[in-house]
Amino acid sequence: MTFNELKAGVLNLDQSEQKRFILEMLTEIMPKVCTDEACLNRIRNFVDEETIKTYRGQHMDGI
Repeated sequence: MTFNELKAGVLNLDQSEQKRFILEMLTEIMPKVCTDEACLNRIRNFVDEETIKTYRGQHMDGI
């Protein structure tokens, strides 16, 4: 399977399955492939304050 076939397959999943895929795959591959500062910085950008602002508002900041 090529990268593009894999990407298309993941993008064709429904949102809950995409989320499951990301959560399960990240925990397995991150320690192996994301070992440099550039990779870690890119991952950190996904969870910056602006990104999670809506979630925190919906969930009353974890109350």
